[in-house]
Amino acid sequence: MTHKQWLDNEYRQWIEALQASTPYNFKDHPMVKRMLGDFEWPTDFLPSLSVNIQTLITTIDDIGRQEKGFISGVAWRMIYYARQVLSRNPESIVEIGGGVGEFYAIMRALGYQGDYCILDISEVQHFQQTYLQTVWEKTGLYLKQRCNLVFCVSFYALGEFDDELKKIYVETIVSKCAHGFVIWNPHSGASSEVPFKCKVTDEFPLMNEGNKQLEW
Repeated sequence: MTHKQWLDNEYRQWIEALQASTPYNFKDHPMVKRMLGDFEWPTDFLPSLSVNIQTLITTIDDIGRQEKGFISGVAWRMIYYARQVLSRNPESIVEIGGGVGEFYAIMRALGYQGDYCILDISEVQHFQQTYLQTVWEKTGLYLKQRCNLVFCVSFYALGEFDDELKKIYVETIVSKCAHGFVIWNPHSGASSEVPFKCKVTDEFPLMNEGNKQLEW
């Protein structure tokens, strides 16, 4: 119950922050900064990018903030995990949670061509659609969504759900996907139990104590 109260309050503030923002300034909102995190990705693990891809991702990451012209630590983390996912050659991806959709945009920037869809609460999905439209206008990337339950990804969101909501997602999405790649981040009272069959590997580089990398 303690966790659910935190979750309800946290996500209410997240929704309110997006509703008070536009795709051009949302990253400057204090609540969004706290939710996305603000850290430096370890320089030893900065992946190499071609000039064209680096320019494209910089354009994507600039959307929503006043300070422009560089790839943030948050985006470098997305690039790292996007490459992890791409190395598993998924034909179709469904993402549980998804923030505003930047991970999806980075996947396309890195060359992903398959179907992709984001499952999120309706209030957030509305902002995602507007954000992805803005990315398309800035970059020309194809960002349509089509849902096929083949390969599931989730970064932090699934591990933060209360047990009831987690069970729904496991039964309707996780258990129906043949493969998946999940970064599990239980906190604020969330159950640390992983309620589905998977193998647990070390998250690398480890950013938060208790994080797990789950695959099946």
